[in-house]
Amino acid sequence: MQRKIPVRILVSVVLTLLVALPSAWGSGSGDSWTGKAAPPFELVDTEGSPLKLTDFVGKKVVWLNFWGLRCGPCIKELPVLQKFYRDNKASGLVVIGINADGVDNAFIKAQFAQRDDLKAAGVSFPLAADASFGVMDAYGLMGAPLNVLIDKKGVVRYRHEGYEEGDEAKYLPIVQKLLAE
Repeated sequence: MQRKIPVRILVSVVLTLLVALPSAWGSGSGDSWTGKAAPPFELVDTEGSPLKLTDFVGKKVVWLNFWGLRCGPCIKELPVLQKFYRDNKASGLVVIGINADGVDNAFIKAQFAQRDDLKAAGVSFPLAADASFGVMDAYGLMGAPLNVLIDKKGVVRYRHEGYEEGDEAKYLPIVQKLLAE
């Protein structure tokens, strides 16, 4: 005689898995990246200045934001990142916006000069193209935006994909903790 699993139990198990699995896949501080050395990178920003992780290790907390020009949540998050940068750069935070569109720095710079939504973001932190997708691949970009917080020792301490209004409340205590270390 076969026993059937009651539908209520099956639905409960499925819902539990749907809630638990995203956090296990790296949507926060408990993911497989946390505690590991950040992959090194070398880029040039839209102003022509070099950006290397090794230049910041031992000195700054690094916030990498992988974003796209056609990504609505990415554009909405830019003013939030600008505020974090403005409020915390004197304390040792550097925010680096890494474009995930496969375009060059000149194109990014032109878009910021032309588009009202980008102008309104008021971005003053460094922006850089990753036209070869090497840095994106090294950091396991699966969806944008992707935020990676790296401590002063060069260790990934937080990684979060996506952006919804209010995510900044999660970021604040993490940034404050890392800056205090």
